Amino acid sequence: MATLPSLLNASFLTPKPLPQRETLFCTKPTSSFLFPSSSPSFFSLRRQHINIQTPIAASLKEDVGRFKKTLGDFISLNYWVVRDYYRLVDSVNALEPEIQRLSDEQLTAKTSEFKKRLSQGDNLSDIQAEAFAVVREAARRKLGMRHFDVQIIGGAVLHDGSIAEMKTGEGKTLVSTLAAYLNALTGDGVHVVTVNDYLAQRDAEWMGRVHRFLGLSVGLIQKGMTAEERRINYQCDITYTNNSELGFDYLRDNLAGNSDQLVMRWPKPFHFAIVDEVDSVLIDEGRNPLLISGEASKDAARYPVAAKVAELLTRGLHYNVELKDNSVELTEEGIALAELALETNDLWDENDPWARFVMNALKAKEFYRRDVQYIVRNGKALIINELTGRVEEKRRWSEGIHQAVEAKEGLKIQADSVVVAQITYQSLFKLYPKLSGMTGTAKTEEREFLKMFQMPVIEVPTNLPNIRKDLPIQAFATARGKWEYVSQEVEYMFRQGRPVLVGTTSVENSEYLSDLLKERNIPHNVLNARPKYAAREAEIIAQAGRKYAITISTNMAGRGTDIILGGNPKMLAREIIEDSLLSFLTREAPNLEADDMGISKKVLSKIKVGPSSMALLAKAALMAKYVGKSEGKSWTYQEAKSIISESVEMSQSMPLKELRKLIDEQSEMYPLGPSIAITYLSVLKDCEVHCTKEGFEVKRLGGLHVIGTSLHESRRIDNQLRGRAGRQGDPGSTRFMVSLQDEMFQKFNFDTEWAVKLISKITNDEDIPIEGDAIVKQLLALQINAEKYFFNIRKSLVEFDEVLEVQRKHVYDLRQLILTGDNESCSQHIFQYMQVVVDEIVFGNADPLQHPRYWSLAKLLKEFIAIAGKLLDDSFASITEEDLLQSLKQLHESNSVDIDNLHLPNLPKPPDCFRGIRRKISSLKRWLAICSDDSTKNGRYRPTTNILRKYLGDILIASYLNIVEESGYDDAYIKEIERAVLVKTLEGMYLVHLDWMKL
Repeated sequence: MATLPSLLNASFLTPKPLPQRETLFCTKPTSSFLFPSSSPSFFSLRRQHINIQTPIAASLKEDVGRFKKTLGDFISLNYWVVRDYYRLVDSVNALEPEIQRLSDEQLTAKTSEFKKRLSQGDNLSDIQAEAFAVVREAARRKLGMRHFDVQIIGGAVLHDGSIAEMKTGEGKTLVSTLAAYLNALTGDGVHVVTVNDYLAQRDAEWMGRVHRFLGLSVGLIQKGMTAEERRINYQCDITYTNNSELGFDYLRDNLAGNSDQLVMRWPKPFHFAIVDEVDSVLIDEGRNPLLISGEASKDAARYPVAAKVAELLTRGLHYNVELKDNSVELTEEGIALAELALETNDLWDENDPWARFVMNALKAKEFYRRDVQYIVRNGKALIINELTGRVEEKRRWSEGIHQAVEAKEGLKIQADSVVVAQITYQSLFKLYPKLSGMTGTAKTEEREFLKMFQMPVIEVPTNLPNIRKDLPIQAFATARGKWEYVSQEVEYMFRQGRPVLVGTTSVENSEYLSDLLKERNIPHNVLNARPKYAAREAEIIAQAGRKYAITISTNMAGRGTDIILGGNPKMLAREIIEDSLLSFLTREAPNLEADDMGISKKVLSKIKVGPSSMALLAKAALMAKYVGKSEGKSWTYQEAKSIISESVEMSQSMPLKELRKLIDEQSEMYPLGPSIAITYLSVLKDCEVHCTKEGFEVKRLGGLHVIGTSLHESRRIDNQLRGRAGRQGDPGSTRFMVSLQDEMFQKFNFDTEWAVKLISKITNDEDIPIEGDAIVKQLLALQINAEKYFFNIRKSLVEFDEVLEVQRKHVYDLRQLILTGDNESCSQHIFQYMQVVVDEIVFGNADPLQHPRYWSLAKLLKEFIAIAGKLLDDSFASITEEDLLQSLKQLHESNSVDIDNLHLPNLPKPPDCFRGIRRKISSLKRWLAICSDDSTKNGRYRPTTNILRKYLGDILIASYLNIVEESGYDDAYIKEIERAVLVKTLEGMYLVHLDWMKL
């Protein structure tokens, strides 16, 4: 046994005796911790008990650390950029008293005034300070929230098209209102992009109150909306949506069959976007393309067979794996065994290709683990987002991987599909002329943002100093030792009463730690992708900052809710309302799996609801019961929760006087909604008092303690977890514990056996941690190397996608031009393509450098007649090779050309269909384009070649127009057919191109 880790003796913790634990301290680091020399003695280790530092030494160390940080801040570019933004802050503050004196009507009228000034020549910079002051005052009146000075800086950073890095709890959501309002004044539309539907809806309702109060329209895009609903919401001044809905709407618009199916603001759907959690969207998810699939292929039966073959193959003998890029390679023995099992002579046979299916089956076996990358629910393999820990039901892995996973699990195989449209998030957001983002962790990826998006990262200062303690990383030789120490640390913090958040990397790990804590009788909550936990996410987060609260979470990125010390009063008040009223509103039980996590509530202090709140709860319950009986209403569980949600929203958007007035006006109609709203407001006051009191107790104990159980491949993800502690100047602490058996070490093939052997020589206990500055430096070097590796991958993918992007943009722009253009422009496209077909035939058989006698005239006529088909009349079909040659000779020998009557002598003239000024102009433009074509060889017979191109083009186009006129169909009907044919042809050719690009 040994002494406590240094965490437990930190000065901000209440000392409490525990069994001693030993820690190995690295004292003399060498050049590489991860790649040691041949001898294990490349650094010395000494076993020591952890001593509590004297107050004077600890204070001196903190003072030196603070001085270094202050000096570093002063000499950084970020310091001077932020300092410059304070000039804007001063202007906004100077305007505040004047704006505060305005009435609600006068404040709202400011929006019209700003728009008028913009139309008269002012730009956004001219009105920025006043607009920010207006938004600040509107937020104070409608939300009870006033923008801090640092939030004004954040808004200015967003307006300038940069990334605002703001720590957790600093109010990024409120900051977005400043830039969104200012840029929406131009009338071109602003998109506020979040990472999921819940956050988009929350922000649209919450922050939307500010924008609606100021006279701007606010839209919301949600999964399941109709095309008409989406169209209306995209036309709003400010539209809230999540990144995937935005991307798929863009792709669907570019698959639309006609202009009535478009939902975005065409021809300019993108103007300005504010991307929340911008690092997650553009970097973490940036590698995953958004795909829209078409008709399925018929290879589903092969996947189960390939899965059986994969079970026969042994890693290391029949195949090798590369963890860092998830690739497999069959050995000669593996190929032979697979071919034997499949009864084929060649896995890569073009007529019977099994290689792709076997390789995918091996990838599913090695890299896609149940409860880590996916869970199985209702007979389906559902992907777990590694960043948020949430299940993504609509997402599927591409290129046959998902089918291979389904086969491995024995599930029903959903057949392969054909990609009909795709785009990456990087390419999508590059379409915005002006782009900004906000996050708590982006500085480590600043080079990537600058290189790929030309977006600098500006660190916005915190409103209050950050006093969080980031304790040294502890490295363990074995995973067993790490989990044992984690459970011990959780138990120690629990005995103190401090709330603890433990971050894990998978469902599997979170449930393993949960079992360890159950053995120690420590009540806790688990938050992962399983339905029984995910459905309680809001409740779990609301409780996570309370005294004695222990929370195990797979990932905290994109949760959208801060952990407030003492508890979240709004969420807790809502929970009390639901507990009191749901049983009266519905008899239906919630559709949740049973679990034993309810015991976590037993150790949390009970919230005392005052007498007035109790009376209102009883009255609302009685009213709910009476309404259900008297009106014969029977709500489902979800409908009942929606009633409460709407009532809570009502309480936030309407003054108390208006709510009471509604009850008086509807006294005979049992106004349930307003009654619940008033009850909620009363309960909320009680919860605020309780949470404030408990919050002070938690702060006195040291605040939230965060434990990371593994280092991520990016420092940024680890910083997201650290950022959950110490929000808004609160105390808090963090500790990361890693094992040399963790996935990151294995993925990058780092040799860690030496560390295990070294510890074994020093002690019989392999489970003691290694700790010290050298460990931190070397693990940091490991992460930086990993970041560089994945950055290079993303860079290569972006460079490849840039080629696709040029092609995609050209095709999509052309498609939109066809759909939204007038009938005449559609006809011009038809004529242009006809001329291109003719030009290809001519260029393939005629050489401007040689006399026409050397041209392949017979082949030229054959190809032209094959293309034109039934469009040509009999007079042209009778033209021979000799007739064409003689005509070309005569044309070349003539000294003049009649521009109004370009045709070959002694050959049939084109049908007289170029009547009218439009068609004559169109014909002349084609001739000018032919003459100025740089792709034609500049030879002696170039004029002859050009006239031949024009003549054959006229023949083809005029014959087509002649048949159209003879058909007798209405002109509008013909144009719609032309439009549909053009779109379908373009779409088909682009799909073929995408298939070729995949090879």
